Amino acid sequence: MRSLLIIISAIVLFSSCTEDLMEFTPTEKFNSIFDNPSEGLDFKPLDAIETEDGGFLVLSALANEEIFILKISNRGDFQWSSQLEAQYAKAVPHLIKKEGQYYFMGSTLPDYAATLFEIKDLEQSIEAVRTYTAYRNPLAFNGLTPESYLLLTYNDTTGTVLSKILDGFAMEWARRYDNIKNADQKLENFQNSNMADFFVGSYNSGSVIYFNSLRNDGMNLTYTDIQGIETGKIRASQRDMINSVLPQGDGLLALNYIFRNQAYFVNNYQPIAKDSINLQVLGGEIVQDRLIVENSLNLTFTVGTAEYLVNAYSTLDGRIKLNFYNSQSGKQVAIKYLGGVDPLEIVEIIPTEDEGMAILSKIIIAGAKERINLLKIPKEEILEIL
Repeated sequence: MRSLLIIISAIVLFSSCTEDLMEFTPTEKFNSIFDNPSEGLDFKPLDAIETEDGGFLVLSALANEEIFILKISNRGDFQWSSQLEAQYAKAVPHLIKKEGQYYFMGSTLPDYAATLFEIKDLEQSIEAVRTYTAYRNPLAFNGLTPESYLLLTYNDTTGTVLSKILDGFAMEWARRYDNIKNADQKLENFQNSNMADFFVGSYNSGSVIYFNSLRNDGMNLTYTDIQGIETGKIRASQRDMINSVLPQGDGLLALNYIFRNQAYFVNNYQPIAKDSINLQVLGGEIVQDRLIVENSLNLTFTVGTAEYLVNAYSTLDGRIKLNFYNSQSGKQVAIKYLGGVDPLEIVEIIPTEDEGMAILSKIIIAGAKERINLLKIPKEEILEIL
């Protein structure tokens, strides 16, 4: 499958090098679209991570939910790709790095058991390294501490289950929170009618864990202690929900959420982890131009000695909008639009080692072809934006 993808566009929008391509450096900007020569496959990009050589690994799903990995160089060029066997499906949209290797969670058919995969970049291979047979329908995967991880699953008899996984990927504990009748069917019905944003994370050095998942009364953001014991939640509904959470300094959070068909962004929010509140009391600013059926993401990054937050989302006219805020004051300092004729749907935004950023999105070409788009913005251009 290494020759599955070819680049139909690798447009260098900014260049500081001469005609000698050997002088190309990772700080330069690229905007690359990756297509399939057979014209028969759509790609749903899920996540991206920067590799040690300055390139990127992209985790994607095909239309049948089979798992696809793409490696991109620091120039934005295709390097290699691999499609996993049909027995593996439903990749969780989060890549992690551990000791120079890269990992993600997915499912093993026919029972959708949570399975850990290792990507070996140098060998250009992907291997299933551990299956958690009692835990099905993985929804979210993230780091807890440098030595441990969090896994969110949704089992057919209990609903949401949160697990802590140790450094060697053995499970330490697992907690269930509901007894939901027909849990699998309720999850499927919910995912068929909503843009479901499942995620798990922590803040305050891992002392507070949060996860967003389907509970008895709808999509809730739940807080737990370090042992996974529930302490509080933000109650939502079947339609209203939090889309993303980003921990900031001093235990503050940045959140994106939907309430009554209106998008909101909350900056420097002080969470109440030991109480239960309703979603509508969060407040925040109304986001008028956001395409609410798609992702809305936050990222903190440092340029020089200053720290900034960017709130990124897809707009109603098919572009990606980056809203930059000063992290200390919370004030908006700049806006940047990305995109052109073909609509973009943002998937992920990540900082790069050279103080730039990379934006992963799905691009819809000619109104039908769903392809992978990765764009790199260098530090120099970010400074110009700010």
